[in-house]
Amino acid sequence: MSHVVDVMISLDPDDRAAAEELSRRLRVAAPGRGGTRPEDEVYAGAIDHADLPGLVAQVGRMPWRRPECVQLFVREQGNGHVRVWRFHGRELTSDPDGGPPGIRTRLALATDIELLHDMLVAAVNWPPGRDMPREAVLADPRNAHYVDGWPRDGDLGVVAVATHEENRWLPVPVGAAWLRHFSEDDPGYGFIGRGVPELSIGIDAAHRGRGVGTLLIRRLLAEARAAGVERVSLSVERDNPAVRLYRREGFRVHDPREGEAALTMLADLRGQP
Repeated sequence: MSHVVDVMISLDPDDRAAAEELSRRLRVAAPGRGGTRPEDEVYAGAIDHADLPGLVAQVGRMPWRRPECVQLFVREQGNGHVRVWRFHGRELTSDPDGGPPGIRTRLALATDIELLHDMLVAAVNWPPGRDMPREAVLADPRNAHYVDGWPRDGDLGVVAVATHEENRWLPVPVGAAWLRHFSEDDPGYGFIGRGVPELSIGIDAAHRGRGVGTLLIRRLLAEARAAGVERVSLSVERDNPAVRLYRREGFRVHDPREGEAALTMLADLRGQP
């Protein structure tokens, strides 16, 4: 039996000599490789408060002699999974589905409207103790217009599905994120202006805190960039822990207003990898 193994080791800079010795041993006599050398070498480090888009852009601009061998591995604190960037031609791109084990994404379909209703209810009921009935959430036009008539022109969404042995490996939806355009006559909570779609996201309570939200947002923003979307907005209550996730994924507070319970945030997708 043979295995393909990608090895990444993180250590203190004081141990650089040991890391170089490990690399030398791998080059000379990798265990189980019969003395053949590894295809690539690995260099890694942990960086607090890293500008991830800036790091990716820097790696993409460097004059690599063999870009096909370059891989950038990033494990963000709190997520527990590794995201990988590779060169495709001259462009450094990531696999948006490099998420938690057993979770994958797909594009949202017209038949997902009831799922989006469920995820909208989950988004409204994010705080512990808030339990607004589904009927009440969907009866409020300020909520319902995020999903009614799905899909309209310009709508774009992704669905997270879980496949586990207990459900016989059948894909079970556990979350969704989607974009919808609004107008001055019927604005969303995070309305910025025409041409700027607003992001909504909901995750099944049993799957929160496992990296599903990160996976959904990254896949959705990747699809949005591919579709030519330049900016995306959202609205989030100030005390929602998701604010940290949105900041990490490139959203910044737009026109903050003191005393308001919610923040409007905006992500500029132009020039991002």
